[in-house]
Amino acid sequence: MTFLAKRSIIKEDRSNIITLGAIAKEEKKKDPTVTNATIGMLYDEEGKLFAFKSVDKALNGLSLDEKYAYASTPGSKEFHEAVKSWVFREYYDLMKDNSKVMATPGGTGALSNTFANYLNEGDKALLPNYMWGNYKQCLYENNQSFDTYELFDNDGNFNILSLEEKMLESKKNQGRVLFVINDPCHNPTGYTMKDSEWDKVIDLMNEISADGTPVILLHDMAYIDYAKSGFEKTRFNISKYQKLNDNCLVVMAFSGSKTLALYGVRIGAQLAYSNNKEALEDFAKANKFSSRSKWSNPTNLGMNICIKALTDKEYKKSFEDELKEASKTLIERANIFLEEAKKVNLKTLPFECGFFITIPCLNPNLVYEKLVKKKVHIIPMGNVVRVTISAISKEECKKLPKLIKEAME
Repeated sequence: MTFLAKRSIIKEDRSNIITLGAIAKEEKKKDPTVTNATIGMLYDEEGKLFAFKSVDKALNGLSLDEKYAYASTPGSKEFHEAVKSWVFREYYDLMKDNSKVMATPGGTGALSNTFANYLNEGDKALLPNYMWGNYKQCLYENNQSFDTYELFDNDGNFNILSLEEKMLESKKNQGRVLFVINDPCHNPTGYTMKDSEWDKVIDLMNEISADGTPVILLHDMAYIDYAKSGFEKTRFNISKYQKLNDNCLVVMAFSGSKTLALYGVRIGAQLAYSNNKEALEDFAKANKFSSRSKWSNPTNLGMNICIKALTDKEYKKSFEDELKEASKTLIERANIFLEEAKKVNLKTLPFECGFFITIPCLNPNLVYEKLVKKKVHIIPMGNVVRVTISAISKEECKKLPKLIKEAME
């Protein structure tokens, strides 16, 4: 006998990232020589969890009310404007009036709300074939499912033709299209789309929606502030949303967890952009309802840290400088890893920047087991293994490619 509802009987968290990450963490506690390249958090070269000094100062400057009082369900107006000004940057004045914000618990809350409110039960979202696995669980929880488009073409570029094919199928089968793009610093590959590829996505959205079909882009921008190209280039691509027609909606999933290294504070936001005012009003009403039913209200502590760090002159400049240094460290680690991988002929999926590097692999679980015996912990997933370069030192980045190659052979 089970007390579970029918659809909950099969529920089981099959994502191995948290589980294997916990194992790796315990092993490293017992033996500091263990390499833990599992969990997507940023660590310094001494193996300590990275924290921004400016963010700490912002935290310490908060009043008791700013830390512990209840917040409103959508979040404060100050937080909304902080998110808009940070994400839009130099395009803020052009885009602010065509946008709405909903505070959420991390980027995951933004994803969950968006799936819930823009797909009907039984509908499918379009996900890249290389993806963060929790997308699937968010969809199942909402009685929805998914199809995948090929992320890369044969030349290692963004596969716009595969996306178009799947969007047309969704349009035909369910009368609406919701697709996910995780950019820049895609998890798990580290791929970042080119300007021209974003142009093609915008054109495709306008084309598919020209007859009135609703087209929703869920832009997972968790790692936007670690892009190798810098703030200006990533915001330039966001500014292209101004070219979308009234039948298109973009919902950006912003992660304060990643941008400010506030992993456990769980602060994020849905940032909607549309040239359709009615779509924005609907966004505000539906997502407020969903937020109230799921988590009631966001963390006041997290919102007020974001407000100070992202907008206050006392903190913002030093935070931006620290963020650039953190990004530089990731780039240096990636360059070392990729250089060593080239030496041992270890192939990786197309990589530009970010927390992860991914390696095609015929038997990921076997490779994982072999590496554990050598005190190395990575994540096996599907037909790849994922290495978290954000969590390991430059020295570990140097030694890992050879060890992985040996384990694969």
